Amino acid sequence: MAKSAKELFKLHRLQEDEPLLRGVHGNYLFEIEQAGSWFVAVNDGKIKVDEGKHEADCVIRCSEQDFIEIVEGRRNLLTAALQGRVQVRGDISLAQKFHGLVGTLAERERGAA
Repeated sequence: MAKSAKELFKLHRLQEDEPLLRGVHGNYLFEIEQAGSWFVAVNDGKIKVDEGKHEADCVIRCSEQDFIEIVEGRRNLLTAALQGRVQVRGDISLAQKFHGLVGTLAERERGAA
């Protein structure tokens, strides 16, 4: 389990292709309170991660703890957004695709453990 958002993005920066994101085209900006901002460009499964702020189609803002719990599958992104724990701006369909990806990856990791 990752201890910080920075560790999570460092891990995923090495991964250049995610088959579950094939067919997805868009940009995300993750604004993690008191941790930083990361820009993720997705082009038909190809991923590019960059630290810093850029214009994005979908902006997801939350605390570092909420972000880690979402990525690790312990918190539901959509529920957290409805609770006001996470703010989502822009293309909601991209947020839903991220939510689906996170859920599938968490299940995959649980099955491998």
